[in-house]
Amino acid sequence: MNTKDLILGIDIGTTGTKCTFYRIDGSQAASAYTEYTAVIPQPGWSEQDPERWWHAVKDNLRRCFCDQKIESSRVLVISLSCTNAMTLVGTDGMPLYNAITLHDKRADPQLQWLREHVGEDRVQSVCCNRLDKGTFCLPNLRWLIDNKPELVRNAKCFLMPSGYIIHKLTDRFSINESRLDLTSIGDFRSHGWNLDLCRLAQVPQRLLPEVYHSTDIVGEVTSAAAAVTGLMSGTPVTAGVVDTVAATVAAGAVNTGDMAITIGSSGRICCVSPEVISDRRLLNVHNALGGGNLIIQSVDNAGISLKWFRDTFGTALQTQAAALRVPVYQLIDEIAEKAGAGADGIIYLPYLTGEKSPIWDPHAKGVFFNIGIGCSLGSFARAVLEGVAYSVRDCYRLVSDRLPGTECIPMGGGAASSRLWCQIFADVLGHPVVQLVTSETETLGDMIIGASAMGIKEIPVDFGKKLAAKGTVLYPDAAHKTLYDEGFSRYCSVYDKIKDYFF
Repeated sequence: MNTKDLILGIDIGTTGTKCTFYRIDGSQAASAYTEYTAVIPQPGWSEQDPERWWHAVKDNLRRCFCDQKIESSRVLVISLSCTNAMTLVGTDGMPLYNAITLHDKRADPQLQWLREHVGEDRVQSVCCNRLDKGTFCLPNLRWLIDNKPELVRNAKCFLMPSGYIIHKLTDRFSINESRLDLTSIGDFRSHGWNLDLCRLAQVPQRLLPEVYHSTDIVGEVTSAAAAVTGLMSGTPVTAGVVDTVAATVAAGAVNTGDMAITIGSSGRICCVSPEVISDRRLLNVHNALGGGNLIIQSVDNAGISLKWFRDTFGTALQTQAAALRVPVYQLIDEIAEKAGAGADGIIYLPYLTGEKSPIWDPHAKGVFFNIGIGCSLGSFARAVLEGVAYSVRDCYRLVSDRLPGTECIPMGGGAASSRLWCQIFADVLGHPVVQLVTSETETLGDMIIGASAMGIKEIPVDFGKKLAAKGTVLYPDAAHKTLYDEGFSRYCSVYDKIKDYFF
């Protein structure tokens, strides 16, 4: 009989899904990733086919079981995290409509209706968060109620990506507390649905899935799910968590004052607070482990900016990278490093799909400003890296003087694979940054949460701190301080001067 010594973390992201099997010491036993693209039915809309998430999970598991020789009987627990998207499902759990993602902008009329009929102050008071599109699913839910009433009549409930996969695995409908906090109809203090807000927003109560804490076991893998995934039936499945929360747990930010940066498709800077911070530019979310509240600021187009740059301008680079047999992102790092600090004067605003924190402007667009004849492809690449760092600094300044802070800020996500980008963050923020050993923070956080759910003492709540201690500390380069202080000032000024001209 095999020993159960593996934890499976599943992260359903904006651009792909990853499945990683971890040993009890935190090392990876196997991992697989499947990429997908958004569905854009018309300008300003952004959707995903929920079945693509499920196909990605199944394909990843097949590769781990067949190619990497993982035995499913060794899996103790499955824990999940996910990006922000919302779909309606029928009683069989199948989607009735594509999932509407955080980048979707269709719900302007519904947002205005909610402001008039529910009220921003009421939502802020109950939910401890602003009323807005994208990050919060209520406006998109109202859009479905207004525009797809027949689907709503046939719907069992709405689900987020982790809830969708959990249903596939367990046949249970659910939502976790951290996702509840970002619905605009959840009561932050009671950890449940606020029926008064639902009544005012005219959301049928039958659409509300059951709420669970992130470490709760929602159910077990069914025999039907086992047959199509290769997982063992009876394997426990946790309630899941917001991807940002998982990444923050992985970075070891679980105690008051702890802070972490995660740069994946979006960028997030998070800090643990003993209490709610009532500032509409900030998000308040229940922490998965360790208690307290997690203060989140999210920038929409961090890794997305670099991927967009690669896909739009990097054809020659991709050819060159293939010839050299090196990853294209490594080549982008090299040309950006040659360009030098300041990107030859180019300022990049990473607002390709609008922006969340701290400006909350859905109409903002990406900008390359101050292009000169001496600028090279490397200058543009460097400007993208610096522009994303400036956007995080714009968030960092809102919390840096409110909390005790941390000696070094751990940095995870895909950007942690780039020493150059981590150094740029240290220089731009003027604060030491820890380049984490693993860039895979979401599934690592899932693993830690899953271990807590099962009471595995070898993986304590602050296990991420142990791993962060193995990272590389990068200190700000004093020679770049003035240059980046001035660059950040210009970054803010460019947006302030042109914000009324976006269309």
